[in-house]
Amino acid sequence: MAPTNEFENISLDGLPFDLRYKLLSASIIPRPIALVSTIGEAGNVNLAPFSSFMIASVEEGFLCFSVGPDQKRVKDTLVNIRRTEEFVINSVSEPMAVQVQNCAEEYPPHVSEAKEVGFDLIPSLKVAPPRVAMSNLHFECRLHQIIRFGESHMTIGRIVQVHARAGLVRNYKIDPRELAPLGRIAGRNYCQLGNIVKV
Repeated sequence: MAPTNEFENISLDGLPFDLRYKLLSASIIPRPIALVSTIGEAGNVNLAPFSSFMIASVEEGFLCFSVGPDQKRVKDTLVNIRRTEEFVINSVSEPMAVQVQNCAEEYPPHVSEAKEVGFDLIPSLKVAPPRVAMSNLHFECRLHQIIRFGESHMTIGRIVQVHARAGLVRNYKIDPRELAPLGRIAGRNYCQLGNIVKV
Protein backbone atom coordinates (compact mmCIF):
# COMPACT_ATOMS: atom_id res chain seq x y z
CA MET A 1 0.00 0.00 0.00
CA ALA A 2 1.46 3.33 -1.04
CA PRO A 3 1.96 5.89 1.77
CA THR A 4 -0.52 8.76 1.95
CA ASN A 5 -0.49 12.13 3.66
CA GLU A 6 -3.96 11.50 5.04
CA PHE A 7 -4.17 10.24 8.64
CA GLU A 8 -6.98 8.99 10.84
CA ASN A 9 -7.07 10.44 14.35
CA ILE A 10 -7.58 7.78 17.03
CA SER A 11 -8.15 8.60 20.69
CA LEU A 12 -7.57 6.01 23.39
CA ASP A 13 -9.81 7.92 25.80
CA GLY A 14 -12.92 5.93 26.50
CA LEU A 15 -11.83 2.90 24.48
CA PRO A 16 -12.54 -0.40 26.30
CA PHE A 17 -9.59 -2.64 27.11
CA ASP A 18 -10.16 -5.13 24.29
CA LEU A 19 -10.06 -2.41 21.63
CA ARG A 20 -6.99 -0.76 23.19
CA TYR A 21 -5.29 -4.16 23.24
CA LYS A 22 -6.10 -4.85 19.59
CA LEU A 23 -4.80 -1.47 18.46
CA LEU A 24 -1.60 -1.36 20.53
CA SER A 25 -0.60 -5.01 20.15
CA ALA A 26 -0.99 -4.70 16.37
CA SER A 27 0.98 -1.43 16.31
CA ILE A 28 4.09 -2.32 18.32
CA ILE A 29 5.40 -5.24 16.26
CA PRO A 30 7.20 -7.55 16.11
CA ARG A 31 7.68 -8.19 19.81
CA PRO A 32 10.07 -10.72 21.38
CA ILE A 33 8.48 -13.35 23.59
CA ALA A 34 9.47 -14.23 27.14
CA LEU A 35 8.39 -17.75 28.06
CA VAL A 36 8.41 -17.43 31.83
CA SER A 37 8.75 -20.44 34.12
CA THR A 38 7.72 -20.22 37.77
CA ILE A 39 6.94 -22.64 40.60
CA GLY A 40 3.34 -22.96 41.79
CA GLU A 41 2.31 -23.37 45.40
CA ALA A 42 1.76 -27.11 44.83
CA GLY A 43 5.26 -27.46 43.34
CA ASN A 44 4.04 -27.56 39.74
CA VAL A 45 5.91 -25.69 37.00
CA ASN A 46 3.94 -22.86 35.42
CA LEU A 47 4.89 -21.71 31.91
CA ALA A 48 3.39 -18.61 30.32
CA PRO A 49 4.40 -16.45 27.32
CA PHE A 50 4.59 -12.65 27.52
CA SER A 51 5.28 -10.47 24.50
CA SER A 52 5.47 -7.16 26.36
CA PHE A 53 9.10 -7.99 27.10
CA MET A 54 12.29 -5.92 27.04
CA ILE A 55 15.66 -5.09 28.60
CA ALA A 56 15.05 -2.73 31.52
CA SER A 57 18.73 -2.05 32.22
CA VAL A 58 21.90 -3.35 30.59
CA GLU A 59 24.05 -1.89 33.37
CA GLU A 60 22.13 -3.63 36.15
CA GLY A 61 21.19 -6.72 34.15
CA PHE A 62 17.45 -6.19 34.49
CA LEU A 63 14.83 -7.76 32.22
CA CYS A 64 11.14 -6.91 32.42
CA PHE A 65 7.82 -8.10 31.10
CA SER A 66 4.28 -6.90 31.63
CA VAL A 67 1.63 -9.19 33.08
CA GLY A 68 -1.67 -7.96 31.70
CA PRO A 69 -5.06 -8.16 33.39
CA ASP A 70 -7.11 -11.33 33.49
CA GLN A 71 -10.88 -11.07 33.84
CA LYS A 72 -11.21 -14.28 35.89
CA ARG A 73 -8.28 -14.26 38.35
CA VAL A 74 -4.75 -13.00 38.94
CA LYS A 75 -2.40 -14.75 36.53
CA ASP A 76 -0.45 -17.67 37.99
CA THR A 77 2.88 -16.19 36.88
CA LEU A 78 2.32 -13.06 38.95
CA VAL A 79 1.06 -15.02 41.97
CA ASN A 80 4.08 -17.33 41.86
CA ILE A 81 6.65 -14.54 41.44
CA ARG A 82 5.17 -12.57 44.32
CA ARG A 83 5.47 -15.64 46.53
CA THR A 84 8.89 -17.01 45.49
CA GLU A 85 10.58 -13.94 43.94
CA GLU A 86 12.20 -16.20 41.34
CA PHE A 87 11.57 -16.97 37.68
CA VAL A 88 13.29 -17.99 34.45
CA ILE A 89 12.85 -16.22 31.11
CA ASN A 90 13.25 -18.73 28.29
CA SER A 91 13.79 -17.44 24.75
CA VAL A 92 11.32 -18.61 22.10
CA SER A 93 12.51 -19.88 18.73
CA GLU A 94 10.55 -20.74 15.61
CA PRO A 95 10.06 -24.50 16.28
CA MET A 96 8.40 -23.69 19.63
CA ALA A 97 5.45 -21.71 18.18
CA VAL A 98 2.60 -24.18 18.68
CA GLN A 99 3.66 -25.23 22.18
CA VAL A 100 4.16 -21.62 23.28
CA GLN A 101 0.70 -20.69 22.01
CA ASN A 102 -0.75 -23.66 23.89
CA CYS A 103 0.97 -22.44 27.08
CA ALA A 104 -1.17 -19.31 26.82
CA GLU A 105 -4.39 -21.30 27.19
CA GLU A 106 -6.18 -21.21 30.55
CA TYR A 107 -5.13 -23.99 32.92
CA PRO A 108 -5.95 -24.36 36.62
CA PRO A 109 -3.14 -23.18 38.96
CA HIS A 110 -2.13 -26.75 39.92
CA VAL A 111 -1.62 -27.86 36.29
CA SER A 112 1.86 -27.80 34.76
CA GLU A 113 1.78 -26.28 31.29
CA ALA A 114 5.12 -27.92 30.54
CA LYS A 115 3.54 -31.37 30.89
CA GLU A 116 0.42 -30.35 28.99
CA VAL A 117 2.28 -29.04 25.93
CA GLY A 118 5.21 -31.47 26.00
CA PHE A 119 8.13 -29.24 26.95
CA ASP A 120 11.06 -31.01 28.62
CA LEU A 121 12.51 -29.17 31.60
CA ILE A 122 16.08 -28.97 32.93
CA PRO A 123 17.27 -27.70 36.34
CA SER A 124 18.43 -24.14 36.90
CA LEU A 125 21.60 -23.32 38.83
CA LYS A 126 20.61 -20.44 41.07
CA VAL A 127 16.82 -20.35 41.17
CA ALA A 128 14.16 -23.02 41.79
CA PRO A 129 12.11 -22.71 38.57
CA PRO A 130 13.51 -24.97 35.84
CA ARG A 131 14.46 -24.06 32.28
CA VAL A 132 12.82 -25.15 29.03
CA ALA A 133 15.25 -27.51 27.30
CA MET A 134 14.06 -26.55 23.80
CA SER A 135 14.86 -22.87 24.37
CA ASN A 136 18.20 -21.51 23.08
CA LEU A 137 18.71 -18.97 25.87
CA HIS A 138 17.69 -18.97 29.53
CA PHE A 139 17.85 -16.08 31.99
CA GLU A 140 17.55 -17.06 35.63
CA CYS A 141 16.11 -14.07 37.48
CA ARG A 142 15.33 -12.89 40.98
CA LEU A 143 12.59 -10.34 41.43
CA HIS A 144 13.70 -6.73 41.69
CA GLN A 145 10.39 -4.90 41.58
CA ILE A 146 6.78 -5.11 40.42
CA ILE A 147 5.29 -1.82 39.25
CA ARG A 148 1.54 -1.58 38.75
CA PHE A 149 0.19 0.38 35.79
CA GLY A 150 -3.61 0.24 35.95
CA GLU A 151 -4.42 -3.47 35.93
CA SER A 152 -1.07 -4.45 34.37
CA HIS A 153 2.06 -5.30 36.34
CA MET A 154 5.53 -4.54 35.02
CA THR A 155 7.68 -7.31 36.50
CA ILE A 156 11.40 -6.53 36.69
CA GLY A 157 13.98 -9.20 37.43
CA ARG A 158 17.73 -9.14 37.96
CA ILE A 159 19.57 -11.71 35.88
CA VAL A 160 21.56 -14.02 38.16
CA GLN A 161 22.57 -16.60 35.55
CA VAL A 162 22.52 -16.89 31.75
CA HIS A 163 22.55 -20.16 29.82
CA ALA A 164 23.19 -20.29 26.06
CA ARG A 165 23.08 -23.34 23.83
CA ALA A 166 26.64 -24.47 23.07
CA GLY A 167 28.14 -22.54 20.16
CA LEU A 168 25.44 -19.85 20.11
CA VAL A 169 27.54 -17.11 21.76
CA ARG A 170 30.82 -16.10 20.09
CA ASN A 171 32.79 -13.24 21.62
CA TYR A 172 29.58 -12.23 23.46
CA LYS A 173 27.73 -11.90 20.15
CA ILE A 174 24.84 -14.02 18.91
CA ASP A 175 24.00 -14.69 15.27
CA PRO A 176 20.27 -13.93 15.08
CA ARG A 177 19.82 -16.61 12.42
CA GLU A 178 21.05 -19.26 14.83
CA LEU A 179 18.89 -17.88 17.64
CA ALA A 180 15.90 -18.02 15.21
CA PRO A 181 13.66 -15.86 17.42
CA LEU A 182 9.91 -16.02 17.06
CA GLY A 183 8.18 -12.63 17.08
CA ARG A 184 4.64 -11.87 18.21
CA ILE A 185 2.44 -9.80 15.96
CA ALA A 186 -1.18 -9.82 17.14
CA GLY A 187 -3.74 -12.41 18.13
CA ARG A 188 -2.44 -15.89 17.28
CA ASN A 189 -0.09 -14.50 14.62
CA TYR A 190 3.70 -14.75 14.85
CA CYS A 191 6.59 -13.96 12.56
CA GLN A 192 9.99 -15.45 11.77
CA LEU A 193 13.24 -13.58 11.33
CA GLY A 194 13.28 -12.19 7.79
CA ASN A 195 15.88 -10.27 5.82
CA ILE A 196 18.43 -8.44 7.93
CA VAL A 197 18.90 -4.83 6.86
CA LYS A 198 22.38 -3.47 7.50
CA VAL A 199 22.87 0.31 7.28
